Parts: sequence; C-alpha cells; structure tokens
Amino acid sequence: MKRLPKVLVAISAIIVLIMALAIIVLRLFLPQINEYRNQLEGQLQSLTGIPFKIGHIEGEWVSFGPVLTFSDVSVSTKKVNIQVKKIKFSLDIWRSLFSLHLRFRDIIFYQLNADCYKPLEFVSEGDFSHFDLDALDELFLQQFDYFTLKESRITFLTPSAEKKTLKIPELTWLNQNEYHRAQGFISLDNFEQQQDQDAIQIKLNLRNKNGVINSGTVYLQADNVNLRPWLSRWLRDNTGLQNAVFSLSSWITIKDSRIEGGQLQLHQGQANWQVDGQEHQLAVDDLLLTLHRQENGWLFNIPQLQHLKTDQQQWLEGQSSLLYLPQSKADENHWRIRINNIQLERLRTIIPIFSFFTPEFISDWQKRQPKGQLVALALDITPGKPEKALIDATWQDISWIRWKDIPSVSHFSGSLRGSQQSGRCSFNLNNSFIEYAPMFKVPLEISAGQGTIFWSEEGQSRQIWSEDLMLQAKSLSTTGDFRYQTAKDQPPILSILAGAKLTDAGDAWRYFPTTLMGKDLSDYLTKAIISGHVDAATMVFHGDPANFPFKKKNGQFQVVVPLRDATFKYQTDWPTIFDLDIDLNFERNGLWMSAPSVKLGDAKAVDLSADIADYSQSKLLIKSNITGDGQAIHNYFIHSPMEGSIGKALDAVKIGGNVSGKLMLDIPLERNSGSVIASGPVDLKNNDVDITAIDSQLEQLTGRFYFRNGDLKSEKLQAEWFGQPINLTFNTINERQNYQINVNVGGNWQAKKIAILPKSITRQLAGSTAWQGQVNIQLPNQLKQNPTLSIALNSKLDKLTSKFPALDSKQVRQLGDMQIRASGDTRQLQIYGDVGKQVSFNSQWQFTEKQVRLLKVAIQPYTAKGVVLPDSPLVMINLPEINDPKWLSFLTSFSSLNLAPQSYGKSFVIPDIAIVNLPKITFAKQQWNNMACTINKTAELTTIVVDSDNLKGSLSIPKQGDWQAKINYLYFNPETSFQQQNYVAINNLAQRYDISAWPNMNIYCSECWLAGYKLGELKAQVIRNRQTLILKEGSLINSSTDLKISGIWHADQQNSTTIKGILKGNRFDDLAAYYGILVPIKQAPFKIDFDLNWAAVPWQPDVASLNGNLSFKLAKGAIAQMGGGVAGQLLRFISFDALLRKLQLDFSDTFSDDFAFDAIRGNANIKNGILNTDNFYIDGLMADITIHGKINLVRRDMNLEAIITPEIATTVSVATAFAVNPLTGAVVFAATRVLGPLWSKISVIRYRITGSLEQPKIDETLRQLKENQRDDK
Repeated sequence: MKRLPKVLVAISAIIVLIMALAIIVLRLFLPQINEYRNQLEGQLQSLTGIPFKIGHIEGEWVSFGPVLTFSDVSVSTKKVNIQVKKIKFSLDIWRSLFSLHLRFRDIIFYQLNADCYKPLEFVSEGDFSHFDLDALDELFLQQFDYFTLKESRITFLTPSAEKKTLKIPELTWLNQNEYHRAQGFISLDNFEQQQDQDAIQIKLNLRNKNGVINSGTVYLQADNVNLRPWLSRWLRDNTGLQNAVFSLSSWITIKDSRIEGGQLQLHQGQANWQVDGQEHQLAVDDLLLTLHRQENGWLFNIPQLQHLKTDQQQWLEGQSSLLYLPQSKADENHWRIRINNIQLERLRTIIPIFSFFTPEFISDWQKRQPKGQLVALALDITPGKPEKALIDATWQDISWIRWKDIPSVSHFSGSLRGSQQSGRCSFNLNNSFIEYAPMFKVPLEISAGQGTIFWSEEGQSRQIWSEDLMLQAKSLSTTGDFRYQTAKDQPPILSILAGAKLTDAGDAWRYFPTTLMGKDLSDYLTKAIISGHVDAATMVFHGDPANFPFKKKNGQFQVVVPLRDATFKYQTDWPTIFDLDIDLNFERNGLWMSAPSVKLGDAKAVDLSADIADYSQSKLLIKSNITGDGQAIHNYFIHSPMEGSIGKALDAVKIGGNVSGKLMLDIPLERNSGSVIASGPVDLKNNDVDITAIDSQLEQLTGRFYFRNGDLKSEKLQAEWFGQPINLTFNTINERQNYQINVNVGGNWQAKKIAILPKSITRQLAGSTAWQGQVNIQLPNQLKQNPTLSIALNSKLDKLTSKFPALDSKQVRQLGDMQIRASGDTRQLQIYGDVGKQVSFNSQWQFTEKQVRLLKVAIQPYTAKGVVLPDSPLVMINLPEINDPKWLSFLTSFSSLNLAPQSYGKSFVIPDIAIVNLPKITFAKQQWNNMACTINKTAELTTIVVDSDNLKGSLSIPKQGDWQAKINYLYFNPETSFQQQNYVAINNLAQRYDISAWPNMNIYCSECWLAGYKLGELKAQVIRNRQTLILKEGSLINSSTDLKISGIWHADQQNSTTIKGILKGNRFDDLAAYYGILVPIKQAPFKIDFDLNWAAVPWQPDVASLNGNLSFKLAKGAIAQMGGGVAGQLLRFISFDALLRKLQLDFSDTFSDDFAFDAIRGNANIKNGILNTDNFYIDGLMADITIHGKINLVRRDMNLEAIITPEIATTVSVATAFAVNPLTGAVVFAATRVLGPLWSKISVIRYRITGSLEQPKIDETLRQLKENQRDDK
C-alpha cells in the first residue's frame, strides 16, 4: 500500500510524459497536417458516411489544445449540398480528457453555404416523429455540443416552391444532452431588401428523444418581415399576393413529436395582393391568431376581429373560429365554423385563401360580392355527407349581386335554422332591390316584405311551404302562400294562392315573369299597360311545374286581373285608350281580355275582346263594335298605322254623323313576323260626307263598306248630292307607291232641284239628266308628294227642257251630252271637256291652303283635238258669232252665280289678264264686229280695254274709288222702228237684275255715234245705292246742242226708270244738220224740258207704263214743205204734217210754201202711255194754230182738235215774214194783196184729227166767218 502513491506518481509521470510527448508531436505535426488531408477526408467519410472534400487544412497548438482550420470544405448529400469557406475547430483537450468525450472549446463556420434540394415542410401535418435525421443532422445535433455560424447562407425551396436564401449573420447553437437550444438572427435576401438590423430573431428550445425532436418551443420575433415566401403555393396562386410585411411575434409548441399549437401576434403590418386585377390590402394592429390541436384536428381562432382592416375598412368587433377534423377511418373530413359579427364585404378580398376548401363556392362568392352583417353563423359540414350539415345563422341587412340562378337582393335580414331534414327560414325585406333577370326585366323595388318558409323531409317525401308571405313593392302589394311537395314515383306538385293590389298599372311590367309568360307577351303587355289600378287580382296555381302552362289541361293556372281606369296602348302605333275598365284573365297558356265599353278618342267601342289563345302563336286578336261620329272615327284612324291608308281615305272623304262598325285587329307579337291586320265592316246611315278633293258634300249616305288594312271596298251606297239622289261604290288599293281611291258615282237628277246651279238658271230648266262619274284619287306614300286626282263626268242632256230665250229645249237636246275631265293633284289640277261638241274648254288650277287660283283657261268652239292652254297665265275666250239677241237674256241668267268657292274658306284668284275675242255679237239691237276685250289686273287697278269696229275704249277699276270709263270711239246704231209693237209684252219679259255689285262710275265719251249720228262729247256719273242706279251730271255738248240729263233706275222686281233733262240750242236746223238730218224747221232757237218715267229698264222703255211731263219752246222760224225722213216722221207723230197738208189742199193759194211762225210752245203730260196736251200753240205769221187732245202711244191712235186762226191781214206778220226770210216775206206780202179779201173773211177753222198715227183722219168741224161772228155778237 505504501508503494501505491509511488505507483500513482509514476503512472502520472508517465502519462504526463506521454502527453508531453503527444503535445510535442502535435506541435510538430499540426503545421504539417495538410499533407495528410486526403487521409483525413477518407477517415471522416468512413466515420460519418458523408463524402467530404477539403481544400486546405491548417493546424496549431494553443494553450487549451489543438486548433484546426479547414478551408473550402464541401459536403454533398441527397438533401443538401454544403460549401464552407472556413471551419475553425478549437478542441479543449483538457475537458475532453476529463470527460472522455471530445469537447470543443469553439466551433465556428465561416461563410457556410447550404443548398437544400427539398422544400422545408413537415412530412405529416406538423408531426416530427417521422422527421428523417441523416448523418449530417446527427453530426450537428449530437456530435457538436456547441457551434456558431457566421456570415452563412442556406438556400432552400419555400412552401410556395420558390427558391430563397436564408442569411444567417450569426447563430449560436447549443446541444446539451437531449436539449437543443439556439439563438441568433436570420434574414431572407431578395425580399424588400431586408437589412441585418431587420433580421428575424429566433430562439429554439427543443428536446430530442431517441433521435427525434419530441417537444419544445420555437419563438420568432421580427419587424417588417416579408412573409410571402413562407406562404403556401395555393395561397399565392389564389390571391396574387405581392407582399406580406409584418412585425410579429410567434410561438410554436411541439409536444409528442408534433406541433401542439401556436400563437401568432401580428403587431403591425400589411399584405398586398390582387384579385381580378384589383389591388387589395390587409392591415393588422396587434392581431392575435391562435392554433390548437383538438383531437386529430385543428382549431383556428381569431378572438378579436376588430384589429383587422381590409382596404382601409376596419372590421367590426367580432370573432371567428374554424375547427377542422381530418378524415379518419370512420368519418369524413369535418368542418365546424363559428362566426360572430362579421361584415361580409370584408371577406371578399381575403376569401380566396380558402379556395382549397371549395373553389366553386369561393368563385360564386367573388361574383356575388355579398355585403351586410352576419350576426351569427354556426355551420357543421362534412363535405362528403352534405345531408348531415347543420346550420344556424342570423343575418342583418344582407345584399349580394345576381350570379347564375340566384337573384340579387339588398337589405335582406332573417334567420335560418335546421338541416336537410327540416328547418325554417324567416326573412324580412326593407327597401330592397331584387334583380332576377331574365325572369323580371328590372330589379324589384321591395319597400317591405316578410314571411317564413318551412321545409321537411320524411323518407321519400319532401315539401316546402310558406306562411304569411307578404310583399310590398313599387305600386304593388301582395299576400299569399305556396306549398311544393314531392314524393317517390310521383310528380311534384306546386300550389300557390295569392292576391295582389296594384296602385299604378304602369308599373305592372316590373312584375311580369318573362321566362314563364314568354318574352313576346311580356314585351307586349309592358308597352300596352300604361296606367290604371288593380284592387283585387287573384292567382291560382296547382300542378307539376314541369307541365306549365298546362296545355293539356293537366294542371291549373289562372290569374284574374280587374284593371280599372287604365290607359292602355294595345299597339304601339295605334291610339292610346284612356279610362279603360278591362278584365285580364291569364289562364294556362293564353290571355283573354274583355271590356264592356272603351273610349277610342271621341269614338266608343263596346263588347271589346282581346285574346291571345296560345302564347306560342304570339298573336293577339282584338274584336269590338265601334260607334261614334265620323270625325271621331277619322281622328282615331289618323293616329294609327292606318294613317297612310284608311286615314288618307278619310281625309279625302270626311264622314259626318254617327258611324257604326266592327274593328278586328290581328296583331303579331313576335318581331318580324308580319304586320298588323285591321279589318271589319262600317255601316253608314244618313251620314253627311265631305269630299275634300272636290270640295263637295254627300248627304244622307247610307250603306256599308269593308276595310282590310288600307284596302276598302263598299257595297252599293245611296246618298244625296246637291239635293239629288245618287248611287255610288268605291274601293281602295294600297299600292307600294300610292294609296288609290276609286269612286264610281251616278244619278238621274231633276234639273229644277240641282242645288249647285243658281235659281235663275234652274227656274228656266225642267226634265232630268242622267250622269255617271268616276273619281280616282292617288294618295302618295311619300309625304313630299301631293295626292293626284283623275275625274271623268258624263251627263246626258236629251231629257232636259229649257225656257231660256236663246237656248230652247230643242237646242239643249241637240247638244246630246256634256263631258268634263280633270287630272292633276291637290296642288294643281287641269279641268277640260266639252259641252255637246259645241264648246270646248281647258283650264289649269292651283290650290294652296289659303287660295284657289285659276292659272290659265281657254274657251273656244268645239275641237276634237282639245284646247291648247296659253303659254302665260291668262283667261283666253274665243267665242263664235252670237247673232241671236236673246243670248243677252241667257247670259244675264248667270249674274247670280258666284264663282268663288266659298266652301273652301279660301280666296279665289283668277289670272290678272283675260282676253275675250268675238267675231260678231248682236247686242242691244246692234251687231258688234271683231270684238276684242283685254282685262289687265294689278294690285291697285283693273283695266279693261275694248277694241272693235264699233267700240274702242277702256274701263279703269281702282281698288277703291269710282270706276272710270273712257270711250274713244262708240258707234251705236240699233235697229229701231216706230212700227207698232206689242208693248204690253215688253215688261212681261223683263227680269230682275242684280246690281248690288254695280260700282260707281264716271263715264266720258269723246266720240260717240248714236243711230248713225255723231253725238259729240258725252259725260256722265253713275252712282249705285243698293238696287238703284243714279245718273248724275249727264251732259252732251256739241256745236249745236247742249243736253243736261239725270236719271234713276230701280232694278228691283218691278224695274222702273226715270229721266230728267233739258235740251237746248240756238238753231233747230243746225241741230239737225249736225246730226245729218234734214228737217223742215228752219232757224228756231229751242229749249225742251222733259221728266219721264216708265216701268222697265233704261235701254228698253215700256210705253204702256210711260209717265211724265214735256215742255218745249221754239223761237222764230219757219216750217218748210213737208218731206220724208226722220223730221217728217217726228211731225207726223202729232199729225201736224197732215194738218198742214189739209190746209194746203183747202187753201192752196195761201199755204203753198213755207209756214213761218214767231214761236211754238206747249206742255204735255203722259200717263200710262197716253199723252195729253191742251196748250200746243203755234204763233204763225199766216195763222195761229192751237191743238189739244190726247194721243194713245200704246194703241198708236189719237183724238185731237186743231183750231186755226188766220193772221194774214196784219202788217206785223208781213214784217215778221220778211225778217224770217225775205222770200217768205215777199210771198206773204203778195198773198195779203191777192188773197186778202178771201182769207180775211174767215175767223176760225176747226179740225178733228182721229185715226192711227200712221193714217190720221182729219175732218173739218167748223168754219166761222167774221161776219157770222159779228152776227153772233
């Protein structure tokens, strides 16, 4: 025992010596160790099983042991390839000796670059029990107690399959028995250019049991770190995540070799990503997320959602949790979702994260964009067994956009509880919009709605039903319920009973189910119903929805809609119907509408029906009886598509009075499937019809015509035209370019009843005339074109009788017939024809809204070639010779005819120039030859110029003022005779003249010839006062005559004429000589006063009614021997010539030559054609002659007494005779000497003159001698 210490000392010394030798050897060996590099590589590979490559090895000995430095080391395995710039091993030799285990004082890896081939992910849901540790892992986790990494990099594949590099500025790892601890900083390059100061701080505290990490904690803390690389590939693909930069703290708990739970606290940060091209952002502020393992699943929880913001919108206070139970042998995958108080619009941007769960659901969610508050949601669902899903949800003010078959909704609140077997859903709508196109055309505007829907499933039977459904929408309120049932081997049955009230039917189109009704019907009713109200509509539905609309009557569908006070437009281009009460009956696949009475404007339709028998035919049939006045019917059609057809026809033919008929409309509802067909009969009874094209009216029109669109066709119609009966038929043809109206009309008229002619003409006519006419009217479809007219009229004259003076019955019948033709349009019309092939005419007319203008007219004797119109606007009349003076009476018969078409309400304009040519006309008992009359009208003056052989002059007619007649030359020599006439008949032929239009006129004639005598200068003024013409200041002045005359003509039923005047001159024989008349009166200044009147026209005195006074006085003169001529006729008128001849026979020696006188004077009055005088006195030189008595001018006989008193004895008489005429004076002087004794013995001689004016009878009744006279005394 005593030697033991020594032994120990010796052993210790040996050991120390050995160690010293070893150290010396190592001191000498270590610097040369690189020479043994290959052997060392092989030795390391045999120990670890990992191939090593070392570029260079350095070694040295320090106080605590050897220090080895490996440079350019590379290691490669199946998972990783490692390159190390330098590894420094500092072995603590002393600790290693005492522990009998290699203890390194320090292991430092410089610039380690590791390239991992596989992503860093756990093999099984965070389970580390199957984590594969190869030799390299064992080396680092077990062999190295302590090591440090500096300036190192680890390149790896992230879960998103991106290759990234983990930079490790410095990391210290400590392995102590079963525990592994690490602390340091890490960072990822190429992400937001993270700097070292922004690196992630990491702390690990793990426990290794049996080579497997069994438990521990991982702690991470980082500021502004980009987590995008750490997110999975599905998250990147579904969200378009651009970055996720957060400041965070995270704890991960590992237990039993798997992750037990974790907690992530996001202090600050945000993530940015794109969805459908739109930028989105998620921001957090101290948000806590927890993850716990629960049984075999995971429970994910966010307790405070208000720490989230998406797109700058903060979330409500709420929480959410998700429990995922993975598939096991007994059950499928199971999810339990619990959410409280979440705004759905906040989920839209982040929900793509869950696309792995159900991509279709997420896609639909994105399309619908739901909004509103999810108050609470509890959902238990097993994707493999959806029938076992349970739900309990409450929501408030939810809305979403329509997508697929689910309509959009807004402001939708309610609750849903139950499973597939049973449940209930209560809902409430408040100011909601529901879009369900194409079922409804526009979103439904729901002001209020509520109800509860139930469902249940028992075996093979299922049913869904409702209770207390109520809906109030725009103008609509409805209540009702439904039940839908299905059973095994049985068709489903849907039953609906609902009632509705509609305050404004103009909004009904909003609620038409287009897909059920059909688009054509829906579009039609949308346009048709404009306004109105429905108080109680009812809908009944029962049957299999698949059989709708129950064409085979295997179900019931009916909607009864009593529409009241409606405005209805049954066709877009037909007139709108107002105040309509109509019942709409939607039954199965048809619609039947009926109304007892309908107002069609001012017209009325009764018993109206509008039916769509089958929606598939898309045809509406309307039938109705229509009554109303013609103007109302016209107004109705003029505002319809028939405007260009029936409307035009009714424009041309305006019907007055009540009209009845039927209207049938065949309306196609499909586009491009044809046009509307309007048809039906129209009944007329005693209607008045205005034919506007010819400005005429048919009265008491009776009959029926039919229309089919624009084509009209009548039966035989009866009417009165101008007071006469006619028969007519008409038809219309709706051509491509024109609408043509053809009218055939005819009649047999009594001449006296033709109202178009003035009574002055019809009074002279009798008998009848048969006529036939055709009127063709073409109404162009182009509005810029004018309607065209074609008129043909033939009238028979062979049964007419006439009382006209110049046109008797025989002459009228010889005319045969009259033909009138017209062609043109409503703006311009040419009218031409002939009368009995005696007179042809042609005229051109122009019509405007305010005027009827005669442009041109030509009248001439008949020609088969037709009359050529003049080139310029004028009236050209070429008349034949008119020889019968009775034509004057015939022409005056037309004086009351007013040519202005008053019925138009327009002014009548004729050409400014008119020319009338006559080769010869007999007028006023004279022939007027080569008569040419030109009328020229200006704005202020109308001038008429006459040029003929007998008359040359002009008439000026001013717009205001008196007319001026200036006659340059007038030769008027009527055929007059004092032969006995039937004066009684004169006045009987007289007629009433209308002189109401006769103007005031000033007349001047510079050279006037009357009866072959030149009158001289003639002046006169004619003034009209109603039906009276007054002649004032009439004068006739020439070298021998001065005539002053005035007169009055009353042109009433009994024409009367009054003239007054004075005719005077210096020599009576000069007066006669001026006019070329040989008279027996010589010298004798004269003055004649006259005041006469008669009951006839001025130019045709009526002797039977002649009244008045005559006063005449001739001064000294002589009466020569009687001769012929006019002078002799004048003396013979009072039988003075017969008296002188009697004296010449009795006293031939005394009265053989001229009879000298000192004066002739006397007065006479005329009454009813009988002239009376009692003081006709001739103061003769040889004798005084006094005549008294009367002359009947009507019977042309006389009863006169002449008293002759001789005066030859007086010397005064001789002197007077010499003064008058020397030759006469000598004869008188001789007579006094030779015959004095005999003549002086006679005192008085009386003669009785009787007989006719042509053959007077003179009887001497008394011859008294002077001596007898004295005896008597």
